[in-house]
Amino acid sequence: MGIRQVREAFAQRVAGVVELLEFDDLVLEHLVGGLSGIVDELDRRNLHSAAQVVGNRLQQLKSIRSAQSLRHAYGTIYNQCVVLLVSYFDATMGDLFRAATAEALRAGHKLPAAERTVELSWRSLTQPSTPVEMVIAEKIVDQDDVSFQDMQSTRRAFSRNLGVDFGRDETTNDVILGQAARHVMAHAGGRIDERFLRQVAGAIPRRLKLSVPASGVIQFEPEEVRQLASSMTSFIDQAIAKLESKCGAITEAAG
Repeated sequence: MGIRQVREAFAQRVAGVVELLEFDDLVLEHLVGGLSGIVDELDRRNLHSAAQVVGNRLQQLKSIRSAQSLRHAYGTIYNQCVVLLVSYFDATMGDLFRAATAEALRAGHKLPAAERTVELSWRSLTQPSTPVEMVIAEKIVDQDDVSFQDMQSTRRAFSRNLGVDFGRDETTNDVILGQAARHVMAHAGGRIDERFLRQVAGAIPRRLKLSVPASGVIQFEPEEVRQLASSMTSFIDQAIAKLESKCGAITEAAG
């Protein structure tokens, strides 16, 4: 898989998460449309009493849709959307590192990764479906114990092996906050702890959750989830641009 294909796969996953955010609207829209058709059909058959009963239910649903009164019940879904986004982002950064490293090695770019010494087994070199440069990229990840769930580890891997510095800006800090939030959601029931506060204290400036309480449960709203998705997409786009600038025109890697 080439780095552009990695980007496309992430975009598709993000689109699925955004659809999940709008699940309640999709359901209500389907119900409203269906009941509207039933009311029209009942009126056409002069069954006006039945049409009125169904019409009353229809108006209730329209009121719910208009007031967004079910939104409060979807808090868990919104938080799980953050968990999904972070998981997709972490996996994408891992795929991007492996693809970029393998392509740089294949193209003969003079980058730090080309000078690395890794331990390889005979078995790993005799897998016909895995090019040796991809094997080396994977070995670098294993040997350095790179965690793409941690922004510091991710940045260090790209800097040390590919000579690319991602810098630190609002986009990066949004992602860091998302990763910190994902950790407490997965391991502490979403309850804010000291580790979370330490992680986000240095994530300034950022666009997401400018004010974080010292305690309680973290809760994301739909627009915040969309902002996180946007920041992650921007981060990946910037990473690809820097990789291409550093290594020259990195072409699609055959995968």
